[in-house]
Amino acid sequence: MKKNGFFNKFIVALVELIVYFYLLIFFRIESVWILVATILILGVILYLSRKFKKTFDYITDCFNKNKNFATFFIIILMLAFPFISKLIVPLYIYWLLIIIQTFIFSIVALGLNFQAGTTGVMNLSSAAFYGVGAYTAGYLAIHYKLPAALTIPIGGIAAAIFGLILFIPIFRTRGQYFALITLAFGYMFVLSLNNLDFVGGPQGLKNIPPINLFGYNFQKAPFGTHFYVNYYYLAFILLLVALLIFGRLYNSWIGLTLNYIRDDEPAAKGCGVSTNLWKLVTLLIGNFFMGVGGAFYAHMIGFISPPNFTLTISLLIISIVLLGGSDNIIGVLVGAFILVLVPEKLRVITEYRVMLYGLLIVLILIFRPKGLIPFKERIYHESIAKEN
Repeated sequence: MKKNGFFNKFIVALVELIVYFYLLIFFRIESVWILVATILILGVILYLSRKFKKTFDYITDCFNKNKNFATFFIIILMLAFPFISKLIVPLYIYWLLIIIQTFIFSIVALGLNFQAGTTGVMNLSSAAFYGVGAYTAGYLAIHYKLPAALTIPIGGIAAAIFGLILFIPIFRTRGQYFALITLAFGYMFVLSLNNLDFVGGPQGLKNIPPINLFGYNFQKAPFGTHFYVNYYYLAFILLLVALLIFGRLYNSWIGLTLNYIRDDEPAAKGCGVSTNLWKLVTLLIGNFFMGVGGAFYAHMIGFISPPNFTLTISLLIISIVLLGGSDNIIGVLVGAFILVLVPEKLRVITEYRVMLYGLLIVLILIFRPKGLIPFKERIYHESIAKEN
């Protein structure tokens, strides 16, 4: 089924517009039954994707052939979101905050995906490194009056340093043993926060100053909207930067090397790959972005405490990676939107919220056991690409 380039771009734009306005309608819906129906639509789409595989493959092919156009169009739509949602969604301020949190969790999950999905380093304490960035930024902003332009990257660096400190004594461990050590670190981190007075103990850090970049205070409401719009755009920019960096890494020889370590570490060692060094690099880069996400969150919310960084948050981040599709950047974004937005919407049906949320995950895992958008085998030669 071949069409001209213009028609392919039209298909891409149409699909993105349908998803975009479906999301806006999803935010607007308050009726319980209509809400349940909208969730079931996702299951229907998954079923149709298997029944009409050729049609869905054609749509996927349109996106693959027009990646630049698809990226540009979705960026335009997301830039317009605060203003369009104000016209359509009654509680647009609340949902704007939830979208910002989705961006933050996407950044953190991309860091974990680089570790667990691309390299096979299972880090079960992502919330702890997320918390290191948040507490570092909050502490420096409160006690040393450092601006967010410094505290946010420093928060990322602090998370990376903690990763280095953790990795040095355990670099010889692997698999489930490495995962268990990171899990223990996550528990130790929360326990330490509760017992260290200089970071507020169980009361946390309060009155963290808002972001002020180049004299512009993010507490100002631009164009008659709400000050959350400022945080929305900055979070979106940070997410785009993370996507660009991880995309470049994945599509380079570095990503290929990391996949080699993940798939067969002994063989990689036999070919001269310094697996421990690359695992460390992976941990540092992934933790840096986790810390950046935490630092941004601290400045936006203005208050952080130990319950914000427990194992529950780590499990959420892991679920985002597994549900969306391990080692797939787009899949991570899809997983973040599902696992952050859907539970918030299900608050209107408190009695059945957990049941429906669990049912949604089970259905997806049944129809898509490797995630909604699983990674594909790499194509090494141009001749193979032409054959496919």
